Amino acid sequence: MLLLTFASASRFLASLAWPIDLLANVSYFAAVPAALTCIGALAARRGRLAALSLAAAITAVWPVRSMLLPPRAPAAAAVAPADRHFVRVLVSNVQGSKSALDNLIPILVREKPDAAAVIEVLPGLEGYLADNSEIREVLPFVVGPERGMTWRDMLLSRYVLHRLRFDGDFERYKFVYAYRRSCFVEKPEGRFLFTAAHPPSPRDATAWARGNELTALLAEVSRAHLLPSGVPVVVGGDFNATASGHRHHIMLDQSGLRASDVLGGLAGTWPAAWPAPLRLTIDRVWASAEIEFVARQVLEDIGSDHRPILVTLSLPRADGR
Repeated sequence: MLLLTFASASRFLASLAWPIDLLANVSYFAAVPAALTCIGALAARRGRLAALSLAAAITAVWPVRSMLLPPRAPAAAAVAPADRHFVRVLVSNVQGSKSALDNLIPILVREKPDAAAVIEVLPGLEGYLADNSEIREVLPFVVGPERGMTWRDMLLSRYVLHRLRFDGDFERYKFVYAYRRSCFVEKPEGRFLFTAAHPPSPRDATAWARGNELTALLAEVSRAHLLPSGVPVVVGGDFNATASGHRHHIMLDQSGLRASDVLGGLAGTWPAAWPAPLRLTIDRVWASAEIEFVARQVLEDIGSDHRPILVTLSLPRADGR
């Protein structure tokens, strides 16, 4: 009964208070003791306890049920259908660390993603990354932070980046990275719109409320400005919420985008040093409906408390072939 109460309260009441949402982000761990309790109750022929335990397990695991699926990794020789093309997007929160950037650079060089979102690049380190000779070979096009803004995120690409121009309420959206830093990636097979996101960590009630507000504004920008651009939309970042948390449901219900969680697998991204099943999946990619999720890889520890992710997407071709 306690497990059912915990799982239900955290799942359905996460928007009400900071402590409840923190529990909601890890509530799926309750599925394990609930399932074990169910098995024990069945063995002891205690039907009511077994039913309650099963209900608790299902309630706890339902928001993250895709994690139970085998992770989809890209086949080495995978070929996109004739009317589609693959796009590989890398997302990494470097936590303002120069040493994490040093460790990320060889990964970017090795993986050669079509685009990358690097989160929390502190002032003074933007040029360190953008001007690195190895990075300039594989990701020569860069959009970085803007003077006077609190954003510390960068977009890098193998292809030319063109900023999406907005005509809207700047004061309302000015702290949402996507509103001023969404870029068309001019891939020859078809352009797509790429941006980054990083609502603050819910380390206290104030940061939790602010992060929820920024997530709602991001969802609003996605629906009102990004999706009407007429091209596939990709948003990558550190959302500081799992698939059972309130922020995830804000995006799911209000943005018009879909999350990469459908790719399955237990390997989370934070804290980086923890074993894979214990890490939380708070770094993810969201995409518009015409995009298919192909594969997701959690990469090696770079010295940040987040691990990078590499997500392979399938987009419609728009080059006339």
